[in-house]
Amino acid sequence: MNAGGETAEPGGIRLANGDAIVSDSRFQALTIRGSIGSRLLAFGAALPLQSPGQVPASPETGLLAEVVVTARKIEEDLQDVPLSVQVLTGEVLDATRATRLYELQFAIPGLVVTNLGMYGAGFSLRGIADQRAGGLSVAPHLDGVYLGSASAAIARMFDIERVEVLKGPQGTLYGRNATGGSINIITRAPQSAPAAELEIAQSTFDTTRAEGYLNLPFSRAAVRLAFIACGGDGYIRNSVDDRRFAEEDYEGLRGSLRIDPNDALRIDVVAQHIRDDGGSGDLWSPRPDYLANPEDIRLTTVRLDDPYLISDVDNVSVNLVYRLRYATLRSITGYVRSEMDGIDDCAGLPVLRGCMRSVHPDAFEQWSQELQLIIPRRGNLAAILGAYYSAADARTVAFQLLPLVNTRPLSNNRFTSSEFAAALYGQADLDLADRWRLTAGARLSQEGRRVTTIGTGVQDSPALRVGKVESDDLSWLLTIDHSVRTDVMAYASVSTGYKSGGIVASTFIDGAPDSYGPEHLTAYEVGTKSRWQHGRLTVNAAAFHYDYRDLQVNTAAFVGDRVIFGVDNAARARLSGVDAAIDYRISDRWSISGGVVWLPVRKFVEYRNEVTGDRLSGNELVQAPEWSSTAAVAWRHTLRGRGAVSVRLEYNFRSASFYTPENDAKFAQGSFGLLNAHFRFEAANQRWYAFASGRNLTDEDYFNQVFLQSSPGYPDTYEIGAGIRF
Repeated sequence: MNAGGETAEPGGIRLANGDAIVSDSRFQALTIRGSIGSRLLAFGAALPLQSPGQVPASPETGLLAEVVVTARKIEEDLQDVPLSVQVLTGEVLDATRATRLYELQFAIPGLVVTNLGMYGAGFSLRGIADQRAGGLSVAPHLDGVYLGSASAAIARMFDIERVEVLKGPQGTLYGRNATGGSINIITRAPQSAPAAELEIAQSTFDTTRAEGYLNLPFSRAAVRLAFIACGGDGYIRNSVDDRRFAEEDYEGLRGSLRIDPNDALRIDVVAQHIRDDGGSGDLWSPRPDYLANPEDIRLTTVRLDDPYLISDVDNVSVNLVYRLRYATLRSITGYVRSEMDGIDDCAGLPVLRGCMRSVHPDAFEQWSQELQLIIPRRGNLAAILGAYYSAADARTVAFQLLPLVNTRPLSNNRFTSSEFAAALYGQADLDLADRWRLTAGARLSQEGRRVTTIGTGVQDSPALRVGKVESDDLSWLLTIDHSVRTDVMAYASVSTGYKSGGIVASTFIDGAPDSYGPEHLTAYEVGTKSRWQHGRLTVNAAAFHYDYRDLQVNTAAFVGDRVIFGVDNAARARLSGVDAAIDYRISDRWSISGGVVWLPVRKFVEYRNEVTGDRLSGNELVQAPEWSSTAAVAWRHTLRGRGAVSVRLEYNFRSASFYTPENDAKFAQGSFGLLNAHFRFEAANQRWYAFASGRNLTDEDYFNQVFLQSSPGYPDTYEIGAGIRF
């Protein structure tokens, strides 16, 4: 939805033209704006590459509008941030009607999002993936709070201000599980003007969606309530009856409160709940070569009477910003709770015929606290210091039966885990000379995890098993950048990333817990970012090289009557590539954008599977397509006092990739491209609007996941709707 007639809050955190700190007296230490030649503050380590279509055009000026981001914990113009950031603004999210990361991945070259059903989501960014291992390698955040649960990471999105995707290891400012980068989702905050909006849409598969918000200002405070609700039939049909699966059934509610008690303090409180009971069911499909009809990838075979998967996610955050005399202190307190409950038909192979698995429940709870001290530039130096701590508990009651392998349950166990993460970090930038700047940072991290497991299944331990693992790391970055001329910057950077070790929920044949060590990454990047034609054109490009040590890789093998899942540490892996993007405001009506990520090198250098003994050196990394690209053309025309019409065409391409480290062709996705179209009419008084959209217009067949089960992508879908503002 569109923010409508809302305006920036007077006296809030704002930006204005000119090379100066321009916020009000309460928050001036947080907000920076300026040309590349005279940046006031920098903490990052790489080049911000824009996402195609991310930069909204300003019809008043005919220029590309400036985009404000908080990728480095402060508000800055995107083009002034020496960090690899791609942004989807609220305007783009409104135009594309995206409600989850599955849809956003096709707007960001290099990003791959997979559906793991009961296990939430998997992410890959520039070829850096979890390799199907236990923890994520791309760290998701909601309003500054790290989401430690994979199911929480893939929750539905609504009333979003923007999505920032940080590429490359973010070891200094973000820390844990950010070797591949970070995905930051920022919700829309309460505003100073009263406003309300309601939108209703109807789409393919008899799906109805409604969403809206209500914004109420008070003296020194404001409240915003937002909701979304959707219901309909699924796009996956059943070959044995008339049931459908993967339906769009979900609802979400969020309340946001902003209080300014005095001129020095701001308090933001956000609480939301999301319930989804249909969107992950697409993993009920067999793998592609065992589909009921290989020519129809969305026809499954489910014999289970009542399969289901229900997900509940709660998020609460409290953000306090207090302006001291010479610095700004920020506190971010976060709470995350997720719970999945479900039963599914997991018969994806002949040997798995009759397979049934369930979780009752798979629950996760996390508390986190972060403190930041932001020191604005004094002389030629600026800095940020921080401390982070989080604690999380999880419990899973899991059951799995493979009747053709064993008449006894393969698994019938209870698994618990408790983990903590603590870190101290700091980052600073120093002006070395005219137009030269050095940025350096470091983060000291310590993490630990304790797990217990007991069960009565074939591969379970009948006695309580306890495992513990702890690790620590010092991550760092070093960047030097040079303003070649106004609005043209060149840079070179080196940084490191770290992902802690862990323990797999399953066990080895002897019953001992399967532990694995931490992984480490060193990243090198050189590139340039620039503005041209008086702000109508941005061109950004970067070349990067990643060296992995002890890369965590998930393994699976049949050993006797057991399926053994584990995590290896591959000795070495390597990635090299190019990332480029362009945004061009051709005229007041026309604009184009495009981006590409090319990964000519993406392989295991040294790797031997510990369970099977297979040597996989030279194989491609998982979820690392050589090419991924996107392009968009947008047209907007004003109808002489009657309103405005806009049209947006998008095309996204991704080359072939593997889902397993063995590079088995049966577990692979071929190259594919998706064509989308969006139409919108906005009334002249901006009180109402109407829209229509189509996705995958050529009805391309593709998968979001292929392993023992598969997750087919959406066919061609269409939506029409309208909204009204009050």
